[in-house]
Amino acid sequence: MAALVRAAGRALLGRAAPLLRAERSISGGGALCGPVRPGLPVPLSSPLAGLTRPIRIREPPKRKQVDRWTEKRALFGVYDNVGILGGFQLHPKKLIVGPTWLRGWRGNELQRCIRKKKMVGNRMFLEDYHNLTKRIRYLYKRFNRTGKHR
Repeated sequence: MAALVRAAGRALLGRAAPLLRAERSISGGGALCGPVRPGLPVPLSSPLAGLTRPIRIREPPKRKQVDRWTEKRALFGVYDNVGILGGFQLHPKKLIVGPTWLRGWRGNELQRCIRKKKMVGNRMFLEDYHNLTKRIRYLYKRFNRTGKHR
């Protein structure tokens, strides 16, 4: 019985030797990789053992050209000295020109519409008020069904 087990073991080892030398591929597409380069032997425990082709390494992306003088960058910090020169009488928020419900305020479209309705809803034309209410209703449903805040 023991001799039979030894013979079966030798037969299995004899079959395993060609498997160790078989080509292995990571990418699956042999045509994409370059030619075989001779190098130092890789230990069998390495994931690269048995590879006959080098692994393709992608180059890092090219640096983007940035326009340093866009309007936003050029005017950054323009109102920082308003408090110093004006004796802190005027807040930079007061210098913003636009609708009252938007001055110095940030938020999404739903919040903006709700703020507009609160601040000037009683002075709006009927059709504009109706359209604003419809928009709020639609956005409320949409924000409650989707989004990060859920």
